[in-house]
Amino acid sequence: MDKRMKVGILLIAVLSVSSGLYLFSRNSDSRTNALADARQELSLGRPAFAQSMAFETSFLYREAGIAVYFNTTGPLNLNTAKNALINVENATDEYVIGSLQIGPSSDDYPHCFVHRDGWIVVYYLKVNHANEATAGWLGKMIDWSKYQSSKLQGTYLTEGLDYMATQYMISAPYKQYYHFEYPSATKLLFVVKSTGVGTSTFNIYVPGNLTVYERSWSCTCTDWHGYIFQIDTNTISSSAYRNYGGPQITEEILSADMFHVVKITANFYVGGQNAYVCLLLLYST
Repeated sequence: MDKRMKVGILLIAVLSVSSGLYLFSRNSDSRTNALADARQELSLGRPAFAQSMAFETSFLYREAGIAVYFNTTGPLNLNTAKNALINVENATDEYVIGSLQIGPSSDDYPHCFVHRDGWIVVYYLKVNHANEATAGWLGKMIDWSKYQSSKLQGTYLTEGLDYMATQYMISAPYKQYYHFEYPSATKLLFVVKSTGVGTSTFNIYVPGNLTVYERSWSCTCTDWHGYIFQIDTNTISSSAYRNYGGPQITEEILSADMFHVVKITANFYVGGQNAYVCLLLLYST
C-alpha cells in the first residue's frame, strides 16, 4: 500500500452508510465488517497569536495541552472574564487566566485564557510525563452527556468556550482545536462504540506513515456493574462509571500497519445498562 492510499484511509478504512460507519478489518485470512457508532475527525490549527517565537516561551506553551479557541471581533473587558471564572490564577493588563466550573468535578474544570484583544482559549494542562497518572489526556474532555444521535455534540472544552462567549453576549460558532504540547499535530480523531449487552467491537488500522502523538480513551457506563475496554487481548480499563486515560494504550498495543479489534463490554444488563468507549488519536500525516 503506497503512502497516498494509506493517507486516503486516514486511520480507519471506512465506508459511510445510512446506519453508521463500517470499519473494515482483517481477521485471519477473511475480511469482516464491524460497525462503529460514530467517527469524527477534526483539523487542528495554530492560533494567530501563537505564531511568534516570543509567544512560544510564554505560559501557554509551558502548561497547556489540548485546547479550543475562538477570536472575537473586538476588545474584551477583562473584568467580565474575572467574574466568570471560579478562580483567577494570573491577571495582567493584557490577559486573565483562571478555571471554569465546567464538568462533574473540580478535576474536570478546564483552564481559561482571555486576552483583551479578543482571544478566548479553553484548555487542559498538558500531560506530566514524569507522572502519567495525572489528568491531562485527551479523553478527559469527553462529556458523555453530550453524546447524542451517534455524535459527540460537544466536549468540556467547547462547553467552556460557549460559556465564556455567553458572558460577553456573543456567539462562538467556529471553534478551533490546537494542542500546545504538540504544535505539529494536524488531526484529532474520535471513534465511539457502545453496547447494551455483552461485547461490541470496531476495528482500527493505523498507517505507519502517520505520526501519532497521543493515544487516549474515555469510557463510561450507566450501571455500577461496570465495563471492560480492550484492544485485541489487552485490557485497557475495567471499571465503572466514567474513566479516562492514555498511557495504557502503548505504541506496541496499538501498533502500526495492522488491524486491531477494539472491544467494549457491559458487565451486566438490567433495564438498559449501557457501556461506551471513545478512542482518541492525535496525529499528523
